[in-house]
This record gives sequence, structure tokens and C-alpha cells, in this order.
Amino acid sequence: MTVDVPVVTARAGAGNALTREMLDGIDSEALTRFLLGRRWFGAKGVRPSAARFRDVLPLPWDGGRMLLTTVDVTIEADRVERYQLPLARLAAGAIDPVNPPRAVLARVDGGGLIVDAVEDPRFLAALASALSRGERIEGDGVRWVFEPLGHAGQHLEGQRPKVGSAEQSNTSITFGDRAILKLFRRLEVGENPDVEIGRFLTTRTTFRGTPALLGAIRLESAGGSSVSAILQVFVAGSRDAWGYALESAGQCFGAPEAMEPATAFADEARALGRVTRELHDALASDPDDPEFAPHPASEADVAGWAAAAKRSIEEGLALLESRMSGGTLGDEATAAARVLIRRRREFPLLVDMTETIVRHDPGDRIRHHGDYHLGQVLRTPDGAFVIIDFEGEPARPLAERRARSCPLRDVAGMLRSFAYAAATAATDPGLGVPRGVVEIRAGRWQRDVRKAFMNGYVSSGASRGPRFLPAQRPAITNLAALFEIEKVFYELRYELNNRPDWVWIPLRGIARLTEAGAMGDA
Repeated sequence: MTVDVPVVTARAGAGNALTREMLDGIDSEALTRFLLGRRWFGAKGVRPSAARFRDVLPLPWDGGRMLLTTVDVTIEADRVERYQLPLARLAAGAIDPVNPPRAVLARVDGGGLIVDAVEDPRFLAALASALSRGERIEGDGVRWVFEPLGHAGQHLEGQRPKVGSAEQSNTSITFGDRAILKLFRRLEVGENPDVEIGRFLTTRTTFRGTPALLGAIRLESAGGSSVSAILQVFVAGSRDAWGYALESAGQCFGAPEAMEPATAFADEARALGRVTRELHDALASDPDDPEFAPHPASEADVAGWAAAAKRSIEEGLALLESRMSGGTLGDEATAAARVLIRRRREFPLLVDMTETIVRHDPGDRIRHHGDYHLGQVLRTPDGAFVIIDFEGEPARPLAERRARSCPLRDVAGMLRSFAYAAATAATDPGLGVPRGVVEIRAGRWQRDVRKAFMNGYVSSGASRGPRFLPAQRPAITNLAALFEIEKVFYELRYELNNRPDWVWIPLRGIARLTEAGAMGDA
């Protein structure tokens, strides 16, 4: 584990402290190698050309054994990403030989390790204490500011911290069953929508379909302020809606062949539609807040949405053709791809049709989730749905993630998530019924779940709440379809580049676009 890490020397008289001078012994190559081994590191598609420590903030915890650092990573000549990396120095006697730390940056000459500080329970406890008290830690041109909100201390006091195992672009730390802290790894100057929207929903609305915000941590320097972490109420006993939907669909698909099973998850989809509408109602509820006030969508906005959908179509089909000519698709996917290529002129016409229908009735642009799918929803033990993760798509620029748009983008994302759930559940080899039966049931399940979700979404706000949707149901349906077209061709590109074995899912979704009634079945 520690064979390939550098060895650094502690300065005489420094005792057991972790100092900036010790980091000078870690060169760019070693730092890059460490980052590439972390699941939260975002630039895995290309090897960085350089990595260096930028800010180094000594933390007044555990006798000076901890630092907060930021790392500048050069991805391309004109692109630098900044990451947050707290570090801790572990003495040789503090290292558990049975469960040694996994994120080791360096060895200390004479014994001990420098590790990602989230591996050290003392660091996690110090984070909780600093948030409870609202600490402010200052160093050379950098400040770490802890901003508790409401009863943050009550949710953290006496709770045992635990680092989550499902790291993605951040690190999650739970404190008992009371609170969860999301430590962001990639830093961007500006307001993070996860904090911004969480604060607005918690303090300015009555919406309770998302975990209450308990606090945030900011890292301030000469370059600006970045959100370092967010603290929220932990929804104990919950599970993600993706897993629940797969389980429900599997029960339906695997019912005895002689049965005509009910569409499991349809009632839940209707409830999910209602809570999604309630979220949008809340986000559109304050016409006086400059960051959340709805803005009327214009014909130019609609034209821009249509143009984006056409670009997605062109890029998806171009990549599909390239993979076909390269012979990298399987026989079944190749056959489906040939059909779509022959029909390529139909898809822009479909966009033109939807644009014509919604041009004069586009509704408003509002703040929205931005990356909405079943994995961003929790189902509580009592059957309620709770929406999480308002960060938006991490790959998109911060300004784009904070921008207003049509809330039906979120609706389209969820409709495509239902398609993935149906397709995934249908591939379970243990269903025990003929494949043809499974396919029929999967198609029916997706149709019924889509319809239930849309009915829940549209009808729940019919007589109350702000009016931000198109006035007519056909405009709502077609506008959602426009965003679904853009989304499914994006999925085509994503699967071709990352998971070729899954490309049949968007291929099937694209084939469905021009089926009779497909545009209005939602």
C-alpha cells in the first residue's frame, strides 16, 4: 500500500506536527499518482500533466498534526482544476495493522504516514465540533469558515462519525443517524447550488421534501469563496428510489406467466410526481428573490432549447456512425443503429414539431434540480420521497448549474430514469419467465409509470401554487418530450463512450420517439 509513496522528512523541532515543509518532499508525479487512485478525482479520462499544492492551512487540532490543502491539477494547457485535500499525520503507533489507512500520500522518515484526513476519526470529530461552534480558521491568505444553521450542534453532539463507502465527486460523512456532511473535493469559486437551494428551501419555504440544511463550510482565499462542505439532516432508514424501483419492477416482471401483474411502482411514481411538482412550486414561490424569481421563457429560449436538442441528435448519430464503421458494436446494436441512421432526418423534424407547439406557451424559467433521476431520491421507511443532491451535473460549469431553465428538464430526466430502471430490471436472469413475457411487461411498466408520474406532477399543482408551467397540457407534454429527446441522445453518446454494453437502452429509447402516440403518452 505504501510502497509507491514518497518518503518525507520532518523538520527538526517540529515534533509530531504536519508542516508545509514536509509537503515539499512530495513531487508532482507522486501527487498525481495519489489523486488518480481516489474515486472522487474527476479527471480520470486523461492523465494530468502536473499537480501542485496551492493553499496550505494549518489546523489547530490534535497538536498540529492536520492541514487543509488545496491542489491545483493541470489537465490541459489551458485547464486547471482545484481540489480540496485535508491531510493528517499518523504516528506509527496510531496505525491499525488490521485496517490500515487506504489513502496514503507519503511515509514519514522515522515512522508514521501522511494520509487523507478523513481516514482519521480525530479529524472527523474536530469537523463536527468546529461546525457546532461556528469556528473560523485563518492562515496565510486563506480562511476556513464554518457556518452552522439552525440546530446543527444538536444533530452533531455525541454522534459517532463514519465515512461513507460510495464516494463519487465528494466524500460523505454520517454522524450517527442524525446528520450527514458532504465534503466537496473539487472546488469552484462561487455559490454551490446544493447550499443555495438547500438554504432557500429550508429557510424560505414550507417544502419538506428534502433534508433540512444544517450548515455549510466555506474556503475563502484571494481567488474568491468556494463551498467546502454542506451539512444536512440524515434521513435514517431510507433507501434510494432507484433500488426500490428495480425491486418493484422485478416483482412485476417475474410474476408467474399465467398472471397479469399490476404495475408495481405506479402509485409510488404518482407520489413522486407530486413531490417533484411541490419542489418546483417551492423553487418558484418567491418573485422578489433575485436568485429564485421566475423569469418568463421567450420564443428565443424555446429556439435555444430546440437547437440544443438538434446538436445532441447530430453528435449522438455521428458517434454512432463512427462506432458502426469501426465494428465495435455488437450485432444486435448494429442492426438497431442502422435503422436509426436511416431515419436520421426524422428526429430534427420531431424537434421542429415540438418547438412549434410550445413556442407561444413555454411557461417560465425557474431554478430546478438539474440532475434529476431515481438515484437522487430517497424513499423513507414510511413510504415518503425525499429529494437530495442539488449540486447539478458536476461536469457542467457552475454558472450553468445555477441558471434558470424550464423545470420540465427535471421531468424529462426522471422519465428517462424510468426507462433505465425498466431495462435494468428486465435483464435479471433470475426472473424465471420467458424473455418475450418480460419484454411485454417491461414495456407496460414503463408506460404506466411514466403516465402515473406525469399525472401526479401536473394535477398536484392545478389549483394552487405559482403558475410557471405552460398553460396547456399539450405544451407541457411536448416540452417535456423536447428535453427527453436531448437527454436520450446524450445518453447514446455517454454509453458509446463509457458502457457500450448498455447502448441498447438509449437505442431503444430513440426508436420509441416516433412511435404512434409516443409524444403524448406521458
